[in-house]
Amino acid sequence: MKQLLKYLAFCAIAVLLNSCNDSESDLLEAKVYFESKEHTIEALNEQPITYELQSRVSSACSSPVEVRYEIAGQNEINEYNQKYGTNYETFNAANVKLGSNATTIPSGSIYSEKTPIEFTNLENMEEGKSYLLPVRIQSSSLPAIAGGDIIYFIITKPVQIKKVAQFQSNYIRIPLASGTMFTSVTYEALIYINQFGSNNTIMGNEGILILRIGDTALPGGHNDWIQIAGSKQYHSTQAFEKGKWYHVAFTYDQPSGKTAIYINGSKAAESTWDTPSFDLASTGSGGFFIGKVANFMWGERPFYGYMSEVRLWTVARTENQIKQNMLNVDPNSEGLAAYYKLNGTDQFESDGKSYVKDASPKGMDGLANGGSRQLTIKELETPIAIK
Repeated sequence: MKQLLKYLAFCAIAVLLNSCNDSESDLLEAKVYFESKEHTIEALNEQPITYELQSRVSSACSSPVEVRYEIAGQNEINEYNQKYGTNYETFNAANVKLGSNATTIPSGSIYSEKTPIEFTNLENMEEGKSYLLPVRIQSSSLPAIAGGDIIYFIITKPVQIKKVAQFQSNYIRIPLASGTMFTSVTYEALIYINQFGSNNTIMGNEGILILRIGDTALPGGHNDWIQIAGSKQYHSTQAFEKGKWYHVAFTYDQPSGKTAIYINGSKAAESTWDTPSFDLASTGSGGFFIGKVANFMWGERPFYGYMSEVRLWTVARTENQIKQNMLNVDPNSEGLAAYYKLNGTDQFESDGKSYVKDASPKGMDGLANGGSRQLTIKELETPIAIK
C-alpha cells in the first residue's frame, strides 16, 4: 500500500512539473507584436505623410517569420474611444496606401522589414479635429501577442492660433442669468503671462469660485502658482514662467466631490469637496469675469498677459477630454456653457456696446470692458504650441 501511495505521489508531481514546464514553454514561445501601441501624425500641410510600419518578434527565430497586415474597422475605433474616453473620428481608409500587406522578419532578427504606409488627401481634414486609424496583424506564422497585435495612428490637423486677446487693461463679463447654479463645473483657458501680480485673475466669480495665478496668502507669497479660490480653495506648487503658453483647467464633479487643477492636460493638484453647487451668477463681487474683477473693492486683480480659448462648462471634463481639446473644441459639446475664442473675429457692437461673441450655441455673449470698447488683439509671430 505504501508503495502504491509513493507511486501515485510521484505521478502527481511528474504531472505538475510537466504542466509547469508547458506553461513556462508557452511564456517563452516567440510571439509577434507591434512595439508601439500608438503613433501620432500631425498634418501641418497638405503634403502626404509616410510612416514606416514595422512589427517584431519577442525573440529571434532560426527561420523567417511571415506577417500580414490589415486596416482594422470601426469596431476597434469604437472600443478605443470607449476605453480611453476620447471621441476620435474615423480616418478614411481610402486615403491610406499600405505599401504591402505582407512582410517578413528575417531569421536571426527580431524586427520585420519596413512597410511604408502613406496618408494622403490631408487637405480634407478639418482643423482642430483628430482622427484614428487602427492597423493590425491579420496573420503571422507565429502567434501574436493579444493586445499587441494592433497599432493606432492618431492623425491630427493642429489648430493654428495666431491672434489672441491682451488683458490687464481689458476684461470680459459673462452675463450669467440670476439664479444660475452650477453643480459640476469646468474652467479652461490658454494663458500667456507677461508679468506676475499678487492676484492674476484668469476667470470666475470672486469669493465664489475663481481661477487665478498667485495670491499673497499662498505659502511664501507665491505669485507664480495657480490657485482655485472662493468658499474653498487649494493650489498647485508648479511654478509658471513668463513668456510661455499654458493650458490651464479646473474641474469639479459634484456627485463624487472630486476636484482637480490641470496644467497642459496633466493633473497638477486635486482635492475633495462637498459643495452642493456654486452661484456663479452672484453679483456680490460684480459677477463672473475673465481677465480681472472689475470695480472690486479690494482691487481689480488683473491678469497681465494674453488669453485664448476661454471656456465655461456645466460638467466636469475628463483628463482625456481636456488633453485632447486644448487648442480647440466642438462648440456643440455637451455641457459647454460659454466659449470665447478671443481671436478678434468674435467681437461686435450692439446698441453702442462692445461684445465678444459666444462660440457655443448658448448665446452667452460677453460684455467687453463694460461695453465701452473692444478687446485689444495681439497677432503672434508663431502659432500657440503647448509642450
